[in-house]
Order: sequence, then C-alpha cells, then structure tokens
Amino acid sequence: MIFNKNNFSISSPSIMGICNVTKNSFSDGGKNYKTTNALKSIKQMHKDGAQIIDIGAESARPGSDPISYQEEIKKLMPILKQLPKDQFLISIDSSKIETQEFALKYGAHIINDIFGGSNDLFDLTKKYKNGLILMHTPAPPKIMQSKVNMYKNVVNDIKKIFLSKLKQIDGYKIPHSKIWFDPGIGFGKNLRQNIEILQNIHRFKIKNCGVLLGASRKSWINGIDKSSVDQRLGGSIASALYCYKKGVNIFRVHDVKETSQALKVYKSLCLM
Repeated sequence: MIFNKNNFSISSPSIMGICNVTKNSFSDGGKNYKTTNALKSIKQMHKDGAQIIDIGAESARPGSDPISYQEEIKKLMPILKQLPKDQFLISIDSSKIETQEFALKYGAHIINDIFGGSNDLFDLTKKYKNGLILMHTPAPPKIMQSKVNMYKNVVNDIKKIFLSKLKQIDGYKIPHSKIWFDPGIGFGKNLRQNIEILQNIHRFKIKNCGVLLGASRKSWINGIDKSSVDQRLGGSIASALYCYKKGVNIFRVHDVKETSQALKVYKSLCLM
C-alpha cells in the first residue's frame, strides 16, 4: 500500500511507538525534547518492534495549553529531515493544517489528528495518499475533562460521529484501508466511560477502516489500581491483549518492546 510515495504493508496488530518531543506530555515529557534524543528513541522503538512511530510536538494532556503551528514545525523539522522514509511509517500527531501540510511535504506517511480531521486535511490526503488516524475528543485538551457529562451513550455517540466523518471522507475517495478510528481513551471521558469504550471497542470497526487504541499508561489504569504513570505497564498490556482479541489493529504505546512481546506470546498461545 502506498503512503506518500512509499510502499508499506501494515501487519495487524501493529505497534505504534510514541515519541513526544515536548516538555510537558503526561508520561514522557522532556525525554525526547532534544532532537538527538528523539532520533535515538525512534531508532530503538523501531528495533523493538514498532512498525509506526507517532511524533508529536504539542502536549494533549488534560488541561494543557495549545502551541502555535510555528512552534510545532520548529520542533518537527530537524527530526523529519533526518528520518529515513522507507524503513517504518512516520505518523505526525497534529491537528493544525499548517503542520499537517508541512509534515506531508517532508515525507510523513500518516497524520494523527485528535480532532478527527478536516476537509482541508482530507484534501491533502487525496494529494499525498497518506494514511489517517482520526480520534474523538469532545473539546480542546484545556477543557475536555469538563465535557464528560455530554454523552447520552458514550459508545453510540462516538460511533455516530465516526460514521458521519466517514461519509464526509468518502467524498474525497480516500481508501478505507488507510483510515483508522481512535475513540480517544482519556480524552473527555471519565473512568466508567473509558471502560465502556474498551469493552465495546469492536463496535468502532466501521466498513473496511481500522481501529487504533491509545490506552498506554493513562489515568484510567490508576482509577482501577492506584499507580503512578511509570507503574502502569501491567494495565497497559492487559488492555492491549483484551482489545487485540476484540479486533484492534494498531496499538499506540510507550512500552514498545514489552507490548510487542506480549502480543506475540498471546498470539502464539491462541494458535496452539
């Protein structure tokens, strides 16, 4: 399958490694802020089993403030310039059209948009033939946790939004095989709603589109078992195995090697 001039075959499940080049991301803020550290981390995650690397220059943690697209591009440019474009899929985590267009011009293969995309992004996708990860969030990160009471039924409400979004996308003739929906664990949801989404994640399999899960190290785990961010590997892997069984295609994770191993062992045991 062609992703912005490069041919890739995406396995299922596929691991997406997280590389936040920010100072304030909830789990690894500051770890990859320097370009040299980011490149080293990306190389290691690919070696550990990540088929996709998701690079973000703006924190979307609850309560965080937005940054300008100029700041995003300034952080992303030296990384994108140095990354090979034919070894693994490069995903850019941004909701700003200026950043999205910049990333595609510099060879990114996938755009990961927490706000579910826009007509401008879909127009770019038609041109660059990139992949799309479209997430659900009810409001910007600064205020999203104030919106947890807006749902009648969190699963039904999000699915309706995705169906409407796909109808919009179909006008651009973008192949469904290049689209993944992400219900947005922790983005404007409380613990009960997050669990309900996880238990019903198979319902976001729409037509030939895929499903992405981003549950790694998030606070919903702390809601079940009190733990700091760096003590949530067990809960993260448990959610990955549970949701793999329910048909999730891509797992966006911090702990690439451990998640990759867990999925390989689980798959082997299921086949025996």
